[in-house]
Amino acid sequence: MPPERADDPLSQIATVNLTVAMELRATAWKLAEAGLRSFRPDLTEEAVQAEVRALFRRATG
Repeated sequence: MPPERADDPLSQIATVNLTVAMELRATAWKLAEAGLRSFRPDLTEEAVQAEVRALFRRATG
């Protein structure tokens, strides 16, 4: 981070918010995987990932 922005509180808050959002997305992905595996245990890992990816694409519109 450039020195002139290192002390910018808005930049620090934005960094924290981005980190939290990325962690929430990762958690949601894992929950979707687990839910899908419990309802469709016959799916391969590749199929689970494809279904979760499609779910996330539909959710973002």
